[in-house]
Amino acid sequence: MRLVDAAGPRFRNGGLWTHSVEFRRTAGEGGASQRWIDHNLPTCPLCRSPSLWGVATGADQLALGRWYFQCSNCKAVMSTIPDTAVSALAEPVYVTKTALAVNLRIESVQRSEDEDFVGEEFPLYELQQWAEEDES
Repeated sequence: MRLVDAAGPRFRNGGLWTHSVEFRRTAGEGGASQRWIDHNLPTCPLCRSPSLWGVATGADQLALGRWYFQCSNCKAVMSTIPDTAVSALAEPVYVTKTALAVNLRIESVQRSEDEDFVGEEFPLYELQQWAEEDES
């Protein structure tokens, strides 16, 4: 379920409503989060269409800085903790991870066939495999 208010879209995560984020796509290469998603998931793993991901940053319920990505086609929202800290509400929280351990959480979806994935985390390599699969 997705709510829209004056502050921008809101999404559901783990049964709690999170803060509003505004998704943007910058012309050219954009910032670090846009370059990261364009490089790692040029095709949405849920709708399997090439996507011009909208990006946003924010903090989750644990005040960890997260990068949020919205598919331009199916409007699914995914997030990950960046390799370097992103400003949170208070002091930044640093989380060390390796490229092989990157997970993305499905934050919200609009298509009913994807609803079971909301709140689940998947390794990047698995989502990349989904994006390459045929829909048949």
